[in-house]
Amino acid sequence: MLEVIELYKNLPIPPQKPKKKSPLSKRNRSNRTSKISIPPLPLTLRLARLLFGSFTLLLIATLSLTLGAIIAVFDAKVTDTVPDWRQSWVQTDSPLPSLRLSRTLNLLVLGIEEGVTPTTGSQSSLPKPAETLWLMRFDPVKNAVSVLLIPPQTRVEIPDRGRNPIASAHSMGGVTLTSRVLSQTLNSIPIDRYIRADAATFRSFIDLLGGVELFVPESVSYQDSTQGISVNLQPGWQTLKGEETLGFARFQKKEADRSSIHRQQMILQSVGDRLASPTLGSQLPRIVQLMHEYIDTNLTLEEFFGLVNLLQHRSPDGLKMVLLPGEFTTRRSAPTPYWNIDTTGRDRVMYHYFDQELNPGAQRDRALSPNSPRTLKIALQNASGNPLILGQMLAELKSRGYRNVYPISDWPDPQRQTQIIIQTGDITAATTLKTLLPTAQFQSSSLGDLESEITLRIGEDAVSFKERYWAE
Repeated sequence: MLEVIELYKNLPIPPQKPKKKSPLSKRNRSNRTSKISIPPLPLTLRLARLLFGSFTLLLIATLSLTLGAIIAVFDAKVTDTVPDWRQSWVQTDSPLPSLRLSRTLNLLVLGIEEGVTPTTGSQSSLPKPAETLWLMRFDPVKNAVSVLLIPPQTRVEIPDRGRNPIASAHSMGGVTLTSRVLSQTLNSIPIDRYIRADAATFRSFIDLLGGVELFVPESVSYQDSTQGISVNLQPGWQTLKGEETLGFARFQKKEADRSSIHRQQMILQSVGDRLASPTLGSQLPRIVQLMHEYIDTNLTLEEFFGLVNLLQHRSPDGLKMVLLPGEFTTRRSAPTPYWNIDTTGRDRVMYHYFDQELNPGAQRDRALSPNSPRTLKIALQNASGNPLILGQMLAELKSRGYRNVYPISDWPDPQRQTQIIIQTGDITAATTLKTLLPTAQFQSSSLGDLESEITLRIGEDAVSFKERYWAE
């Protein structure tokens, strides 16, 4: 294992726009020698002692750094050191080391328009707002990944700047300020590492994957002359390349539109499935090379391989995604719509998805108590192909005390099994609801109706609910 770590621990992150390399690197150039006269013997002895002492110190320092890098990953100690990946990638087609994380790691993922330049610190060389903000929790014990999608318009308190969208924290203070503000906003959760990338890297990444398979629920037409993107997608299952995937993710009908975050989750789910595919093995080294060439991060190489390994080998239900609970609000003092956080929903999500302990008392009680059936907002969506089942389900739920239930447009892709989509992280309420729908599957994501707390996507199995369970 030590040899594998030593081989892969110093892989590169050159700048986003690599410069042409000279035929010979500094490492390969011949050392120039100069003619010197041999000093008298006493001086020679002194030089020998000096060289021996310097070599000993260098050897000790090298061993200390190597041991420190290993301990940082495998002894659960977090370091703030930005890794040095300036050497060239040597074995592009060699298999990746199967390193496993030995500690839980919270990773902040930031997407910006363009201009990611790796730096020696965590400040952006080009201060731009963040377009995408994800907080990911990698748990090697549960073999699971949790993802919190944070709307860029989320209104937060920024030190010395007052209330502003979280996206602007990146243009004000880079990754450092963004991490600090998010940590404070999300109940003081520690943020261990970050990854920052731009749109061009995203497109290249999707292309290296061979595209992603997505179900496009409605027509999408998107053009961005500044990025040279033109997308025209029709509904249905499709394999989208990088440019199409980027256009699909960015498309929004209006300024206060959460559907773009909805589509980000669909892409993330598909990417996770693609990474777990055994047919992708030959491409993984090139994917890792791309990520290391064009992203800015303070992950160590061992950690990076550990994250890839966990994504590949997670449990079947080990990828959970949730939108930061809240709603769009417009005020006179802030005419641009902003995302107003639902603090009770936030506390519930941080507890269930990120193991973040709650303060004792009222805060804990509110977060852990399921919403009452009278107030729980449930969207019903028919994906069974039976036009009558929607009305039957609506009547049954209301007879059981669920008052805030409403139908939405049918899902165009037929489903064999009913899905209980947990929009805002209320796992307790979803578990209670499952007693009425025993064959339904939980889906821990926000891929249902964005106005609901739970979306019931009714599948073909729902036809048997009334006959088997509801008659009791």
